[in-house]
Amino acid sequence: MSETVIFEKKYGVDIEDFSTTTDVEKFIEKITNKKLHVTKLEDHGIASSRGSVFKMRAYDIDNRFDETIRL
Repeated sequence: MSETVIFEKKYGVDIEDFSTTTDVEKFIEKITNKKLHVTKLEDHGIASSRGSVFKMRAYDIDNRFDETIRL
């Protein structure tokens, strides 16, 4: 919700006046006189594209369980 409030305050508009994200994009393009471009975010080492901050590991849980119960 706070992002909408910031947008409304910055541009002096009511978000309810827009029905689609395309309407918002066109409005911003008109205000900034710049065409918006969709870009692909690269992995910058902070968060993966899945939103995880931590590196994910694949485990063979069946093998780990078998090794654990042998002890």
